Amino acid sequence: MDTAGGAVSELAIPTSLLEVTTDCHGTGVVVTVSGEVDLSTRDALAENLDKAMELVSPPQQLIVDLEQVTFLGSAGLALLLDTQDVAVRRGVTFRIVATQRVVTRPVEAVGLADALPLHATVESALADVPVPRQGDEPVGLPFQASPAVR
Repeated sequence: MDTAGGAVSELAIPTSLLEVTTDCHGTGVVVTVSGEVDLSTRDALAENLDKAMELVSPPQQLIVDLEQVTFLGSAGLALLLDTQDVAVRRGVTFRIVATQRVVTRPVEAVGLADALPLHATVESALADVPVPRQGDEPVGLPFQASPAVR
């Protein structure tokens, strides 16, 4: 980077890996998230979700649209669970919109498909129509090792 002339290298790291917008609808609030949701962006997203939660009251819904998310890490999953807990305590319906693999795979891989049901669109989330399961998701059965063969 050339600081004297003010030019910025094309390889400069973006200042924010996350963008969040909040839109109020008659039936609730939609928080649209784009970028990476991980430990480095968790606090920024948490702040936005807290502000959105303040805008909603029962029977309104809080919808988190993750369709433009490019990465969802464990910190993001934990934040979604925390937000859901807060919503339940407040009597607010919490829904997540996501169909792309970068979101669905982590949710299913750690067994959260039932705890965090995903919806295909904001409209289907508002109508509570979850994304159909594909059949290749883990079913949550306890692991049993085969007995040793003699």
